[in-house]
Order: sequence, then structure tokens, then C-alpha cells
Amino acid sequence: MPISPWQSFNPDGGDFYLSFERRFRFVVEDPEHTWRRVWIPTVVACPVCEMDTGLRLAYKVGTDVVLEAACPVGHIWVEPRVDVSQWMAYCRFREGRQDIDWLWLIEAGFGEEPPPPMEMKDIIDAAKVGGKLLAREWKKQARATVRKPVRQAKREMKKQAMRPVAAVLRTAWAWQAGGVQPVEQPRRRRGRTVSEPKTPSVAAYRKAYGVQAPEKGPKCLVCEDSGHITAPGISVPCTECNGPAAALAAAERRPRAREGKDERRPATSTTK
Repeated sequence: MPISPWQSFNPDGGDFYLSFERRFRFVVEDPEHTWRRVWIPTVVACPVCEMDTGLRLAYKVGTDVVLEAACPVGHIWVEPRVDVSQWMAYCRFREGRQDIDWLWLIEAGFGEEPPPPMEMKDIIDAAKVGGKLLAREWKKQARATVRKPVRQAKREMKKQAMRPVAAVLRTAWAWQAGGVQPVEQPRRRRGRTVSEPKTPSVAAYRKAYGVQAPEKGPKCLVCEDSGHITAPGISVPCTECNGPAAALAAAERRPRAREGKDERRPATSTTK
């Protein structure tokens, strides 16, 4: 079947498809070594155009018997030299699964060739480019910190300078439109003031709903308005309050204050 560039890669679903930018290698056992196994990496290339980069390899479980390959030009061929079990193990490794039983395959050189090592010159050039980019960003930040207050000051100066001009222009536009009629304010009549609605007091709400007022506790929390701090065999006068005498005096002053006969308040004459 033709290998599509958009073919899915799904090892769990049985679709083992990969594309390679660099050369792909499979391993072959060296027949000269008989006492131990030695693997020889072999590069896969197109049998028609001999192109060995940019290849696409695919295998579908249950449909294909051997591995199929395709080159960037469009040539498609069957590659029986690549073991299907090794190809499936390599695809699982590319997906992120590391099977201990197949680590020898990666060490032998199966799969895509690694990128060439970077030379010291390339590392120095990359460091120089990165340093230039960082220096450019730092310069931008420094210029922005300096230019921002300067721009704000210039903008404020322009506003201050253009305010008289704006006032003249508004007057000219109003005169050209026929003038602006002043809004007449309503006259207030003497002796009549509009009173705002008053919020009733809490006592009025209690009276309307029939709710009893909460009982007031003692004013002195030490003696509870008794005037003496008592205990078994002890009776000490309270120094935090004036005792019951002050409470009685306050109770006597309340009706007098209501009648206007409070001695502490000076009497005011109603005659003119």
C-alpha cells in the first residue's frame, strides 16, 4: 500500500509509522565473529534513486507482512532486511517506552543516525548570538525605563498647553451653533423646604411589630449595681461605681428632667 505522509503513528493500535530526516540504519550480525555477536549498522537507501535521507517507513499489524519504505521522490519498495520485531521495539522506544530486553538494539546502532557533534566553534558562535540577544533585550528595558517618564512629562505639557486652545475652540463651536442656552435652575420658594423621608427609629419598629425591648443588664459588672462586693464572710464597698445611692439619684432626676426641673440645667425664661 502507498505510504502517506499523514499516516498516523499509533503503536497501541498497530500502526508503526515513522519518518526520518537523517539516515536510518538496521543491524546485521557479523558472520566473522563466531564466539560473540557483533552487529553491523547498515543504512537503508532507495533502490531506484539511492536516496538515504528523508525516508518514511511503515508497518501495520494484521495487514502488512514486511516493512515498507518510501523516499521523498515517491518511490515505494518493500524492505525485508529490517526485522519487524526490531522495528516495533524501536517505535515503542521512540514513543517513550524503554524495554530492558531491547536496549541492546539501540546500543548496536539500530534507528536514525544521531546528529553530528557540535564543534567548539559552533558552540562559541551560538553563545555569541545568545549574548547579543540578551544585550539587546537589556538595552530595550533600560531605554523603556528612561523613556516612559519623559513621554509622560511631554504628554502632560502638551495637555497643559492645549487647554486654552481647546477652550477657545469650544466657545467658537458653541457660537457657530447658535449659542448655548443656560440651563434654568428651579427657584426655591421661601418657607417651604422639601423634607427628606425620615427613617423610623428602632423603638417605633418594636412598637409596630409588638416586640419587647431587651432587658438592660447592670451598669457595674463588678458589683452588679449592689454597691458591695460580697463573698462568704466578706463585704467590701465597690470602688468601680457609686453604689445604689447613685442609682437612686439618677432615678429621681429622670422625672425632674422630663418636667424641666433639673437642678443642674439652668432655667430658661420663656417671656420676652
